[in-house]
Amino acid sequence: MKILIASINSPGHLNPLLGIARILVKHGHEVLVQTGKLMKPMVEAAGMPFIPSLPEADMGAPEYFAKYPERQQKTPGMEMFGFDIEHFFLPQLPAQTAGLEKTLCDFPADIILAESFFFGTLPLLLGASKKRPAIAHLGITVLNLHSGKNTPPRPEISVEELEAQREQRERLLLRPVQDAAQKTLAGLRCERLSCPLLESMSTLPDLYLHPGVEGFQYAADSRIPSVHYIGRLPLPPGPYSLPDWWHDLDQTKRLMLVTQGTVANRDLGQLVGPALQGLAKEKDLTVLVTTGGQPAESIPVDIPANARVTDFLPYEEVMPKVDLLITNGGYGTVNVALAHGVPIVSAGLTEDKEEVSANVQWSGAGIDLRTNQATPDMVRIAARQILDTTVWRDRAIELAEDFAQHDTEAELLDLLEACIEPALNQGND
Repeated sequence: MKILIASINSPGHLNPLLGIARILVKHGHEVLVQTGKLMKPMVEAAGMPFIPSLPEADMGAPEYFAKYPERQQKTPGMEMFGFDIEHFFLPQLPAQTAGLEKTLCDFPADIILAESFFFGTLPLLLGASKKRPAIAHLGITVLNLHSGKNTPPRPEISVEELEAQREQRERLLLRPVQDAAQKTLAGLRCERLSCPLLESMSTLPDLYLHPGVEGFQYAADSRIPSVHYIGRLPLPPGPYSLPDWWHDLDQTKRLMLVTQGTVANRDLGQLVGPALQGLAKEKDLTVLVTTGGQPAESIPVDIPANARVTDFLPYEEVMPKVDLLITNGGYGTVNVALAHGVPIVSAGLTEDKEEVSANVQWSGAGIDLRTNQATPDMVRIAARQILDTTVWRDRAIELAEDFAQHDTEAELLDLLEACIEPALNQGND
């Protein structure tokens, strides 16, 4: 197979694709990765050939935040997420599509594999299928199949309150992004979308690969033939090694891992700071903090004696030792934790994190603090609830057993090869 892999200019979106790329190359398939120029070192470190996106499709998070300072005034959650789709993701769509078409002229791929927020595949999907390769999307967050009802209901919320939330979701997120998407696609003379934009990324492609397990996914629907759960993707090797202090940690203490990821980490006072303060006096714990590339000086509180701070940690090596993950809801990090049976405290509302955090609680594997600004007491109380009982740990272990049922490598290869067979047969007709 010849596979063209496409991603926006973001490590969190690209990393899962590189995990798949390594599997494909291992089995003799030819891979080319198209993404932002700043991602070139990451692509080449994974051993893959790189081709840059067109300049108009090469915006990264720092440039975006600088261009739209008003984003910070949006309410975290649906309003901010809708703003991001309208101003970051959709404007890159035309150049993404043009970049794919240009690359296909020299690299006639059998299949395009794109992450699920790379909207540049939509014009190809809405055109004549005979004029394109097969197209597969890889999910990088919770599966979106029912856009209006994608967040799990909460027992403490009445039916009326839940309906009001859904109406708010329609007003702040679904309707504005749908209008923006239809306008963008119309400019390319594409057909109108027949379903919500976010839902289209999982229902329109020939194949949708979802890293994760169905037990974590609210509103899962196995009746859609293109959607396949594939368990946990292997993380590509990175340049990060364990810090020197790792081998000196007190093995009698339980280990907390605290992270705000690599995107929503500009203000480490939202979760990292409160976690350090809330857990500072817990003598039976060691708190590990990863800043996601931010300097340690960005943490706005004093570092307590029971904490260790570093830019990055290799999760494959660290997570088997962790007793609790405290996160703002990054889907990839949550998946790694659950695959290792690690329960979770989640506190995040930006990007997709509100839905990820809600699924953490709905699945029974952790506690959703339902805030974008945690307090020390909130973190400490939730952490002690999970550590001092077994119910969340037991559920996380059950989900880890679900992950273990998947032979991800074999499933990936079978699904991708089956996906291109119809296109190959058409070409032979």
